[in-house]
Amino acid sequence: MVKWMYSLWGQTGDRAAKEKMRISDPGRNSRAEKGFTLLEMLVVLAIMGTTAALVGVGLVAGRERRLLKQDAQVLSQLFTAAQAQARQQATAIAWRYGANGFKFESVLQTPYLPADLARYVDLNRQALTERNPILRARAWQSEEPVRVRVDPPVTPVFNREWVSGPRVVELDNGLTQVRIVRSAQGQYRVLP
Repeated sequence: MVKWMYSLWGQTGDRAAKEKMRISDPGRNSRAEKGFTLLEMLVVLAIMGTTAALVGVGLVAGRERRLLKQDAQVLSQLFTAAQAQARQQATAIAWRYGANGFKFESVLQTPYLPADLARYVDLNRQALTERNPILRARAWQSEEPVRVRVDPPVTPVFNREWVSGPRVVELDNGLTQVRIVRSAQGQYRVLP
């Protein structure tokens, strides 16, 4: 049976005319078209874009997690140094923090106000960098602003008591959080 095709110029029924003129339904004997449709290309591009975005977000979050953990490790070591200096020099050292960084300040004690109460009062402070450059003011390494939660929720003060300072410090930069926990022996550990 012969399939008839029509063109603008009329009926074409011979074999040579059929090979020159393509139709939308080539039948089962003709070669299959090679290549991708526009829809298939758009689906592939959407999948590639989503994958690239997820990898990019994962890399940024991983980097921020690493930087925040480094901040926590440095801070735990500085807490130990502040505690040692407070015991050695029989003075109180306050830890002040903000979204952009932190610093340690020496709290000048008066005979009328013990160190435990000095944390609530804004007394004159003396820079510690002259005596101990390790306790200098520092910026957070994390590129995002860091929120700090301290337990107990008061200004942390290190004094000559064996165990002083904050029990738990939680650092949060919006992408990840890290906790610094003081053990019963006064040592600080960083927890993910």
